[in-house]
Amino acid sequence: MLLNKFAEYLKSRSDNSFQVAIQNDMDEDRSLPSAEPVVAEQAEIVEGAGMSAHPIQQAKNTCFTHFLDGAQATRRIGFHNHTVPILYAHLGAVIRQRNADRRMSTSYQAFSENLYFSFDRLDPSEMLKSGIEAKNVKVEGDGDAHPLMLLELARRAASNDRAELERKLADEWMKSSTDDEWLLWDGSITGRIEAAKHPRVVGVIKSHQTQYFGVEDQRKILSLGVGERSSVFQPRGRGWSPVYSWYLRLHSNVGRDIYFGLVRVEAAASKNTIAIADEISGWLMRERSPLALPDSRWDRMIYPIRDCEQYIKSIAPSKTMIESALAGMT
Repeated sequence: MLLNKFAEYLKSRSDNSFQVAIQNDMDEDRSLPSAEPVVAEQAEIVEGAGMSAHPIQQAKNTCFTHFLDGAQATRRIGFHNHTVPILYAHLGAVIRQRNADRRMSTSYQAFSENLYFSFDRLDPSEMLKSGIEAKNVKVEGDGDAHPLMLLELARRAASNDRAELERKLADEWMKSSTDDEWLLWDGSITGRIEAAKHPRVVGVIKSHQTQYFGVEDQRKILSLGVGERSSVFQPRGRGWSPVYSWYLRLHSNVGRDIYFGLVRVEAAASKNTIAIADEISGWLMRERSPLALPDSRWDRMIYPIRDCEQYIKSIAPSKTMIESALAGMT
């Protein structure tokens, strides 16, 4: 475990320039919507004359065979000279396959452990010689950065590295997949050209931090009933790979939050995607059972994605293991 190596490294030092943070501030999965800013983007409707609701029939079967998700756990483990935060991160990504007997197995996986800090403020050479994996946190400008700003930049760097693990697994799957296999990716597929163009890769976004359209079209989207999808549209202004997208209500939100049960779907920007939007939506409606309980996001999460998350957590070091390693640093 990386933290055990770091503990041995600290014991070998004669100075007291490192301050270890014992308190529990474990932050699991900073990719959750609460960590993202709310932004407004442009979009163009590519299906029909305007935004409208399309009723969907639940499919008897689903064609999704593979499921991709990533997760991360970060922990501020201390400071150097009271000003440079050091962040520990365990990152993981996995593609799980649903077999003919509906059991899940692992097709691809990737994991990493790293410390994140600014190399400009803390020379990593001694740590690297001791076998401690470390990643540089780049800071814009030449001025002094607030420790909390450095910490947030470290978290963003870890999140970007987790996303890169996911993209690499998607690339592996696309190279070996057959025509009857479909990949459901938990998150946006716009970050990779190959995935965004692939005819059998579908992304499902559970958060709604990005708002498309004006008030009237938003009202139509948020009033979708269970089993209804919006018109297909193309998000604009991202600078990422083009995709087609639509909203789908998986569970009724009567008496609940307006976003309850609402997901946004992404697929390749092609005429075929418009033609099969109903079919893909029907597969997602079929994926509602079994429920992804006890996860608090069960209304927007399908069970195989929860299975991916649980698999990653089973491999990641537990909070107890991390606390034990930190105790060895004092």
